[in-house]
This record gives sequence, C-alpha cells and structure tokens, in this order.
Amino acid sequence: TRFLPELCTFEKVGAYCLTEPGSGSDAAALSTRAVRTGDHYVVNGVKQFISGGGAADVYAVMVRTGDTGAKGISTLLIEKNTPGL
Repeated sequence: TRFLPELCTFEKVGAYCLTEPGSGSDAAALSTRAVRTGDHYVVNGVKQFISGGGAADVYAVMVRTGDTGAKGISTLLIEKNTPGL
C-alpha cells in the first residue's frame, strides 16, 4: 500500500518484470532468485523487455524464493536507484 496511491494517480510509474532470457514470459521457468538476508532480499538474475523500464519509479520483479515451478515464485517491489537494479 506504500506505493499504491502515487501509482494510481500516475505521480509514479510502475514496471512489471517477468521476462527473462531463456524462459521468456514463462513464470514457472524463471531463474532470478531472491534470498532473504535480515530485513532485505538479495536478488540475482536478469530480466528483459521491461516496458517503461527506464522511466519507472518502482519495479514489480518476479523472483524465485522457493522450489522450481509456479509455487516457488514471489513478487518484490523494488524502487528505482536501488543498488544493483
């Protein structure tokens, strides 16, 4: 809910990050992994074809936090200017 008001009024722009090289938009095949370390996640992977990617303020990034397949997927909201983004 932190980002929702400004996204709904278009004060901020959001981007959806699912597509990866090698797996396309097949969510169950994604390989970007997120591991929780304390209060944060460390994300490792590559995304491509992100509409609005250069202009977005917040990114909805599909990541693997569990086993393979569709049940191991989570979504992280990552703000622009986050180191490594």
